[in-house]
Amino acid sequence: MSEFGDLAKKAEDYADQHPEQADKGISEAEQFGDRETGNQHDDMINRAGDMAEQHLGQGQDQQDNQNQQDNQNPQDDQNQQGNQN
Repeated sequence: MSEFGDLAKKAEDYADQHPEQADKGISEAEQFGDRETGNQHDDMINRAGDMAEQHLGQGQDQQDNQNQQDNQNPQDDQNQQGNQN
């Protein structure tokens, strides 16, 4: 395994053992990215943070809540798709 692979595995193990600190680190990284880009890429940065949380098993409650909201408003999704075409 490469050095990066070893580092990634160590980070995952640490996140499993310390989920609150991992979540805080992801949030701080998002804030740093937003600040450094002048909020020009905040949507992409937030999505990357969400993906990191999902990968580490963090923020699952937040994702479940979002999925429930999406499922409650399927008409909104259809309207948005119709507007894009």
